[in-house]
Amino acid sequence: MKFYELDDDLKNSVSSGDAPVRVKVEIDYGGHFESVFEDDIVEADFYGIKEAAGGISARGELLLENAHGAYSIDNAVGREVRVYFSVGEGLPFYKRFTFFIDGKGIQDIRGAGRRRIAKITLQDYSYNLRKVNGVRDWTAPVVFTYSVVCDGQQHEKSLLHRIAVRAGISGDEIKCGTIKATLPFVRLRHNVWAELSSLAAAYRCHLECTPDKKILFAHSPYQEEPLLDDEYSHVFKGEDIFYLRKTEREDLYRNTVRLKVNMPVGMEKQEIWRYEQPPVFYDEAMRAYYPFRSGLVREIEAGRYEAAYRITGEGGKVRDVIFADEIDTQAEAEKRLEYEGGGFAYTHYDTVSNFNKAYVRLQKEADGDLYRAAIYGRPIVLDLNRSSFMRDSEAVRRYGTVALNVTGAYFSDYYVGGRPHYEDWVKRELAERVKNRRELTVKTHRGLFHVRVGAKVQVKINREQVTGVINAFSLRYRRESAFTVTFRIIEQ
Repeated sequence: MKFYELDDDLKNSVSSGDAPVRVKVEIDYGGHFESVFEDDIVEADFYGIKEAAGGISARGELLLENAHGAYSIDNAVGREVRVYFSVGEGLPFYKRFTFFIDGKGIQDIRGAGRRRIAKITLQDYSYNLRKVNGVRDWTAPVVFTYSVVCDGQQHEKSLLHRIAVRAGISGDEIKCGTIKATLPFVRLRHNVWAELSSLAAAYRCHLECTPDKKILFAHSPYQEEPLLDDEYSHVFKGEDIFYLRKTEREDLYRNTVRLKVNMPVGMEKQEIWRYEQPPVFYDEAMRAYYPFRSGLVREIEAGRYEAAYRITGEGGKVRDVIFADEIDTQAEAEKRLEYEGGGFAYTHYDTVSNFNKAYVRLQKEADGDLYRAAIYGRPIVLDLNRSSFMRDSEAVRRYGTVALNVTGAYFSDYYVGGRPHYEDWVKRELAERVKNRRELTVKTHRGLFHVRVGAKVQVKINREQVTGVINAFSLRYRRESAFTVTFRIIEQ
């Protein structure tokens, strides 16, 4: 992945480094945007970082001269702020960030004398996605079944799009690859950003809120589209850098990876419920039957009987069903009734109120014995403690076991390269973790404001050549100082 693309003139001006970096800020004033006077921008700091949960987010902070209170806006929380960059005079501005004012609003700070400063703390669109549970009814459980991870052409089947729509994000506001791994059952429990981050971590996707698209979800080794070429976005040389620090990142090293998850598994249509409530008797052939006779009123006759779905697997192990579809209609379920005397029929048959149980009422016309009452459907069960364990034996022999224990949602048994996805994920994670890596902190005055987390760069200095991926960056603008960009680069 590379930096954001600039037009040729702006790119050439950035490369030459001869002109100062300029910043333009626009604030939403209730339906229209007004630009901040460039001379009023005292300080502007912007940050991008890859979160441990898997997503990439950006933050910012502005200090503005506010002598006449022009930037002291009431009800400013959540208003949109657009940030642009350019170099020198006469060149277009490039829109780099779309931010929103955080919960503190615009802070009006009075200083010594008559100085008055407006402080604005900014969050990117991920900030809004974290708050969706406060805007919509997130307490209601949301379940999706048999979804693919992401598909930009079939939004109704794409889990990415189905989660994003909870925040009011439409399909044309999402740019994604195509990952056809099928997830039989997903229950959303957290806010939108947390769910998308977890999905990105499981499929090694680049997830961020970009200036032009609200959501980018791509650059995954599991996507069907070919990955972009492996070129460097920038090569840092001695003349670019005024500060360089190398730090050992021993905390990233692992030579053993253990993954353990509870994985939903879809199964073929089969019996998912059978009536087995005592008292039960046995006939001459030792076949179980249930007497329905005068003087004995069974629970299933009295009212809404809860028929919890379960399946019986190998060895007689009973497993709870967490979801079922393709369930028998009432007519199909009545055809499965086996009895003597009676007859029997369902007077209440509800399979739509819950996805893991039915509510039924069975009625007899006269005394009789019920041999079998069953419901068939296509079940999904939870495979508890599905696990994968891999280690680098040579590294363990040299350094001892240094283990990474992993759990999480969205792992699947969809086959990738001849192995289930969750095993392939462990193999890739181990290959990355077993390397002894360093973190490079690089500072430059070049106007690389189009930087992005995840881009590949190279550092060449004093005959040493290091390749790495940007894990975090900061852009620092001061009205009376040189523009400074700081990179944190993880060695690859």
